[in-house]
Amino acid sequence: MARARSGRRKAGLDWPARIRVAVGAAQGLCYMHHECSPPIVHRNVKTSNILLDSEFRTKVADFGLATMLVQAGTPDTRSFGYMAPECANTTSVTEKVDVYSFGVVLLELTTGRAANDGGEDGGSIPEATDSRIRYAGFSEEIEFVFRLGVMCTTASPPSSRPNVKVVLQMLLKCSEQTHQKGRATPLLQTLREYTSDFDSTV
Repeated sequence: MARARSGRRKAGLDWPARIRVAVGAAQGLCYMHHECSPPIVHRNVKTSNILLDSEFRTKVADFGLATMLVQAGTPDTRSFGYMAPECANTTSVTEKVDVYSFGVVLLELTTGRAANDGGEDGGSIPEATDSRIRYAGFSEEIEFVFRLGVMCTTASPPSSRPNVKVVLQMLLKCSEQTHQKGRATPLLQTLREYTSDFDSTV
């Protein structure tokens, strides 16, 4: 996915392809976190570990390597920019480290920048958006995913991040709106309602 995102694969991904990739990756993480017993934490989520076929179907890869690195106590320097802050202080992690890393992936999908590329400070969300999708007619959807990425990368406490099942539900709403123009509930309103409900329970 990293090559496609940065444009080294033809003209890069258009927005419908990007949201499809995001949904597919979230489905893979959701399976590991919520369908496996005990839950599996990937620990090494990043764009280079999200594989795409010719139809942009998504596979989350490199789980085995990430697990061995963690078990051996060896830091994975390749994950710079994706690693949740709490990973620097403890080897006991929860699935929220994957949520943080996936949030970085969502920010990469919307901005077109690599995780370790500081880019420019300040500016608006439209200005931060990848120029290849900025004027494609999906401004609300792009802002929604950008803000969702920011929500996932909340530094502290980790419990303030949504779980990946909630992230998947939100991405599915965005995907539906991307492919259908019948819009019942504005996406950004959905995000604000979730944030309000979550804050009241913390």
